[in-house]
Amino acid sequence: MRGSIKSWDRELYLRLTGRQLEPTLAFARRLAELGKEVWVRFVLVPGLTDATENVAGVASFAAFLGNVTRVAVLPFHKLGAAKWEELGKEFTLAETSVPTAAQVAKVRSVFTACGLKAL
Repeated sequence: MRGSIKSWDRELYLRLTGRQLEPTLAFARRLAELGKEVWVRFVLVPGLTDATENVAGVASFAAFLGNVTRVAVLPFHKLGAAKWEELGKEFTLAETSVPTAAQVAKVRSVFTACGLKAL
C-alpha cells in the first residue's frame, strides 16, 4: 500500500487537498493496526511543504506507525504545467522553484533520523 500525506500542517493540507487531514491519519493508523506494509510519498515543494516542522511532523507520524517500510521524497516538478493549461486551469505553482539536490537530501535526512528508509 502506498499513501501520501501532503502536509502535517492541517491548514496547508486543507488548502492543498480540499479535505481535512484527520481521515488520512485515521486510515494510516488503521493500516498500522492491521499490520499492512505502507510506503509513504512526500512531495517536496519549496516554500510550501518544506518547513522543518512540517517535514518533522510527517516523519514522526510515519515512524510512530511502525508499518512504514519506506518513504519516497518526491521533488516537485513542472511537467504537468501544460496539462493544466490544456484544461484551461491556472497552474498556481508556475513560479515555484524545483527543489535543489541539497533540499531533497535535507528532507530525506529528517525521515532517516526518525528511523525510516528514505529514497
